[in-house]
Amino acid sequence: MKNPFLFGKMVEGICFTDRENETKRLIANFNNSINTILISPRRWGKSSLVKKAGSLSQELGIKVVYLDAFAMRTELDFYQEFTQAVVKACSSKWEDWVDLLKQSFKQIVPQISMGTDPTTTFTVGFNWSEVEKSAHEILDLPEKIAQSKHIKIAVCIDEFQNISSFHQPLAFQKQLRSVWQKHQSVSYCLYGSKFHMMQELFERQSMPFFRFGDLIHLDKISEKDWFTYINQQFQDTGKEIEPSIVYDIIKGVNRHSYYVQQLSHLIWERTNASVTADIFDDALEDMLNQNSMLYQRDTEDLSTTQLNFLKAIASGETTNLSSTSIMNKYSLGTSANVTKIKKQLLKKEIIDIRKKEVSFIDPVYALWFKREILAQFANNHL
Repeated sequence: MKNPFLFGKMVEGICFTDRENETKRLIANFNNSINTILISPRRWGKSSLVKKAGSLSQELGIKVVYLDAFAMRTELDFYQEFTQAVVKACSSKWEDWVDLLKQSFKQIVPQISMGTDPTTTFTVGFNWSEVEKSAHEILDLPEKIAQSKHIKIAVCIDEFQNISSFHQPLAFQKQLRSVWQKHQSVSYCLYGSKFHMMQELFERQSMPFFRFGDLIHLDKISEKDWFTYINQQFQDTGKEIEPSIVYDIIKGVNRHSYYVQQLSHLIWERTNASVTADIFDDALEDMLNQNSMLYQRDTEDLSTTQLNFLKAIASGETTNLSSTSIMNKYSLGTSANVTKIKKQLLKKEIIDIRKKEVSFIDPVYALWFKREILAQFANNHL
């Protein structure tokens, strides 16, 4: 029987749980041509949510474009892949692809190359000197198509924060904003895995994309919804699990979407009929071991004061970290140094700060840190 718990990829169908309100909100934004920015820490299910909303939106006749900026290194990469994705999402025939490209550009001459199967693959190339002068033609492409075909288009761009690494990123962002904000039949959904960088792009008043659209800070799936989902998946596959163990899964990884799926997956694989406490412990140990090399590397890159700061958090000191007693106990230096450490760890995507409370972004890293680092620290201070 196939394991019903998936991790490490976008989840769909029965593997997708909850997010009902967020899904409805996204669909409404797509339908009303309202831009959306999704912000959350890594692996909280942003891509799966967008895919779910996109699939349901397509049933309403909305054309949905999916684009991943992860591997893009230059503006030219962006323009070329943006064009390919938009054209391909709006038509299924290569003759139409060619016609759309020819009709949409006046100052730019696209270079079209067909793949081994011309019915499914093609690439677009541009001369950079032409793009520099007339980039607006490319950025206007979805609006032109939407207007000519009398349709609505939603352009969804994953790993959007990667554009910050382009040459002259502010100028590029201003270019995007100046064109996209005028579109009436197209909405843009922008999201990415770098929590801190996404906040910088969309929440700072000085940045071009400030107040670009509906800003959604994705929250964790509720304990109640996770309980129903996990329990149902075990039940539907003929395996029993006690409510207490279900709660151990949820609370053990602090409702983190990726890790709830991973730990449930490991437990399900080890279970023939009924989940036991030993199975849970063994699966949790396996998950910690699977991630230990990554956590060890991340920890080795920390300075002594950064490491001491995390020891304080792991010990339960989540507020008042600038107090004299905590700074002395964990050798954090001055209050100014504590502020500096927070900024550094936020940038490294290791901590999160909400309502002045500091926590680990990765709950499994927190478990590993307590077991491998904090335990040693505690023994040295007995």
